[in-house]
Amino acid sequence: MQDIVSRSRERTIGNAAGLVLLALFAFIHLHRMGALSFTWDEGSDLVTVNCLKELRNPFVCTNDISQTRLPFYIHAVAGSLAAGTTPHFLVSFFFNLLTLGAVYAYTRREYGLRAATLFAALYVTSPAMLAAGRLVVTHSHIMVAAFSTLSFLALFESNRTGKRRWIVACAIASGLATACSVLAVFNGVVLLAFYQRRSWKDLVFFPIAAATFFAASIIYVTPENFRALIDACMHGGEYPFWNYLGLGTSRAPWFFPFLLLAIKAGPWLIPAFAASRRFTISMLIVLLLKGAVFGYETPHHQVQFYPLLYFFAAVGLARWWRRWIAVAFAALMAVQFFDVVRFFPNYLFFGSQYGDRFIGEFYGPAVIHGQGRQQVWAAIDAILVRDPTTKFLIQDNNALERGGPNYVPFTQRDPQVRYEYALVDRLYAKHFNYPERDAYNRFLAEHYTDYMTTWFPPHVWAYRLLRAR
Repeated sequence: MQDIVSRSRERTIGNAAGLVLLALFAFIHLHRMGALSFTWDEGSDLVTVNCLKELRNPFVCTNDISQTRLPFYIHAVAGSLAAGTTPHFLVSFFFNLLTLGAVYAYTRREYGLRAATLFAALYVTSPAMLAAGRLVVTHSHIMVAAFSTLSFLALFESNRTGKRRWIVACAIASGLATACSVLAVFNGVVLLAFYQRRSWKDLVFFPIAAATFFAASIIYVTPENFRALIDACMHGGEYPFWNYLGLGTSRAPWFFPFLLLAIKAGPWLIPAFAASRRFTISMLIVLLLKGAVFGYETPHHQVQFYPLLYFFAAVGLARWWRRWIAVAFAALMAVQFFDVVRFFPNYLFFGSQYGDRFIGEFYGPAVIHGQGRQQVWAAIDAILVRDPTTKFLIQDNNALERGGPNYVPFTQRDPQVRYEYALVDRLYAKHFNYPERDAYNRFLAEHYTDYMTTWFPPHVWAYRLLRAR
């Protein structure tokens, strides 16, 4: 009787915790939607989405062809149902919620309430998953994570039941994931690591996954578009101005994907890797391929593996649950929740707390281009209202996207003229490696002082308007 009462109490507490976490998850996503301006990636995505809404022809709307198309189609449909950006935010929230719910349900059935609750706590407070779920257009982040996760769960069901329909489900989910991002091809390493049936009949996976990909992305059925996709994905040194970790190289060092995962996932890597040798080995292979072979990585290129990582972390923690583990878990969760609060709503900037070298790296440069420029734009416009002849000195390459007679590029300045104001942004001043960068920074340090600054969490300047001394 006492055991029954104890289990009933544990179930009640677990259910209550699940409801609280669900409410927190919804609040973090839905509160202050659109508080940040779009990233450049999102802006590029919206161009494609709006093209699809207006022309309704995917073969015409081929902007940024390296981004496989399913997210654009879904957002175009959502945008046709209601005006503004709200439907796009809700799409991102829905796919994040779908991923949370699917893994929670599977974990609860297979490993019990404690493991499921631990997973939910990790997922709901994950800055990486919150960043993906709060984007106005997903740019493959959360959708590829959702379909990838469903493919992993379907494979687990195939291993458990031996029924081929789960291989078919896995193939369909894999095709949909690849239709959201071509990077889902790396899922194959993880799927192969966990595949246990070893039946020739399961080779049906490949034609089903391929057919699903082409059906869901549509435009790649033409040879020229498919070739353009391949060429875009193998672009190599298209961004020579990137400067990974301040090392002076536009190619990521081999260890960069590992460092990125450690920054984003933090201490939960330990129980996740300890809980599953297959997951550990498969992730090692994926990260080595990305770093040593392709030399390129960003958080949204890893995000499809984060739900699985939190799943294994929760399973491991539940398996080894002791009083000291509970205390350690509570302490680490307190730190993670503190980060949820202090980085809200700009979870893309998570990682900056570890130092200046990591800013501009751990969310991919294209992610912060354009975010949070309204304040500095408003300050510039106010100055121009007072004096329309005001000249602003700018770096030749910058993220502020202001041009015209009021803006003077640094290398084209007149040495005899005193420019009252100057503009600078962190991405181009600290990260991108353009020829004029260091000279411009020295010139600003010698001749200008701060007039107004836009800050990103946890207190890092993003944009500065300077005034001549």
